[in-house]
Amino acid sequence: MLRQSSILTALGVLSALAVFLPSAGLAAEQGGAAVLSNAPAASPAGVSTNVDLAAARYATMCAGCHSLTGAKLTGPDLTPSMAWPLDQLKAAIKRMEKNVGPLSDEQVEAQARLLQSPDVRQRVQAEQERIQAQFMARMAPADAGVGRSLFFGSIPLRNGGLACVACHAVAGQGGNLGVDLTGVFAKMGGQTPLVSAIEKSAFKIMAPHYQRHPVTPQEALHLAKYLSTLDPKEARPVRAAFVPAGAGLAAALLLGLTLHARSQRARRGRNTPLRRRRF
Repeated sequence: MLRQSSILTALGVLSALAVFLPSAGLAAEQGGAAVLSNAPAASPAGVSTNVDLAAARYATMCAGCHSLTGAKLTGPDLTPSMAWPLDQLKAAIKRMEKNVGPLSDEQVEAQARLLQSPDVRQRVQAEQERIQAQFMARMAPADAGVGRSLFFGSIPLRNGGLACVACHAVAGQGGNLGVDLTGVFAKMGGQTPLVSAIEKSAFKIMAPHYQRHPVTPQEALHLAKYLSTLDPKEARPVRAAFVPAGAGLAAALLLGLTLHARSQRARRGRNTPLRRRRF
């Protein structure tokens, strides 16, 4: 919530709302494509229907960028904010409307009260588990093998996004434009916040690209499953500056900048009048 710079994609908003507002009607993905339905979604068998709305809102809109455990994600850890005065906390939450959408006064109050609650971590954890159970019931089972293929690009992302390996490494394999993701599952606090972070792609480098090419909920589930299988102890420096996909991206960017510079020089040359030299 605090100082988050990205805007949720439409797909991310729908999936976030669906997990704690069943009337949003996000059904299971079929063949990797999200199927939207106008009919209210029934709660899967065995999944609790008792929803802690404030904790659910935090789990789906905030946990992908902010932790309550001291972990540094794209946004700051919110543990210090738990001791802030209520009015200061409400004002900070209200400023996040530009990132998460409109928040009523009641919702802002509920979020502030949640962060001040002594059992906030337990409440968020309980909602993450409930959301995870509901999410899993509506998706194909998570497959670490498929997730690995999506990560390294042997299976393309449905909406044409770059493979994760273009910028990120795992266990010493991949690019170094982004952080090593070998231990990200534990760092993010489990599946629900990691899936949320993958879908929203809120990181500054990722956001412009993945807003146009969003990762589907099913793909995010597979990727999170793969990342959960990695041993954080296997993280090690990447040998190459870029993997081929990353190198291609960097080369395209360099070429674009070069052509732009040449165009600017040519335009200035055409528009500069000739002046008589004086000796």
